[in-house]
Amino acid sequence: MDSMDLRKLEIFVQVARLKNFSKAAQVLHMAQPPVSIAVRKLEEELGTELLIRDKRTLALTHEGETVLAQAEVILRQVEDLKETVGDYQGLLRGELNLACPAMAGTYLLPQLLGEFLDLHSGLTAAVTQAGTHKIEQLLLNDEIELGVVTSLEDHKNLDVVPLVTETMMLCVGSESPFRDRRSVAVSELAAVPMILYERDYFIRKSFDVMCEDRGVEPDIRLQTNYLPLISKLVKQNHGATVGLKMMAQQEPGIHAVPLEPAISVNLGIARRKGRTISRANQAFIDWLVSVNDPVV
Repeated sequence: MDSMDLRKLEIFVQVARLKNFSKAAQVLHMAQPPVSIAVRKLEEELGTELLIRDKRTLALTHEGETVLAQAEVILRQVEDLKETVGDYQGLLRGELNLACPAMAGTYLLPQLLGEFLDLHSGLTAAVTQAGTHKIEQLLLNDEIELGVVTSLEDHKNLDVVPLVTETMMLCVGSESPFRDRRSVAVSELAAVPMILYERDYFIRKSFDVMCEDRGVEPDIRLQTNYLPLISKLVKQNHGATVGLKMMAQQEPGIHAVPLEPAISVNLGIARRKGRTISRANQAFIDWLVSVNDPVV
């Protein structure tokens, strides 16, 4: 079986698992038409239909279920073979994949990823950005293997390795009247221009709940998931934001002031319980457990 046939199997397995051509294309970093073409060509080569297609649902035929099971075995054998060759050369090979919210990806992940990749020259890494709620759904839907989540939330179906515990802070520029305060009550923020994440981020959700509980209607000037834009506007004193202390520690010109009431944010790397993940991803989890005590 040549490499093109293996690629067709990889594409079919993703489509079969996700039961959606568009989602499979996103996971595979491909456009949707080539994904559909690859599955159709595989069906032609095997002389049978593997999928039942209609406008609303996508399901496996009986033959499709059989091919899926065998394809997963074949692809795992190929991966094991690659890893065995890597072992002979003394290298861990493959690609580390995870999803991460912007703030953790900017201020926490570089050190962790950098140290791990320095230990394994045969590895590469791919990191995608999403809010923690979205990451949890991707994990539960088997669209990703690893993701950074807030471990304060109830994750019955996820295993979470703790990474860091921080307090949610009001982050302001050098000219803010709050800059040198020991703390700021949420009730004081009604007239403060706010530059915030969009609503699918844990920090934004927590801030919204705090405001709602105290009858505060924040003056939201900008909502974005683009962290450099948020930090730039805060540095230029166009408004304040809510973030983690690590943001002020690593961004000159931004100052962190504790909020009242205080809210702790626990970040961790999660995987779906019971799922077998790639060797590269498993090695990263094992390394975190061995060397990274949660930072408080």
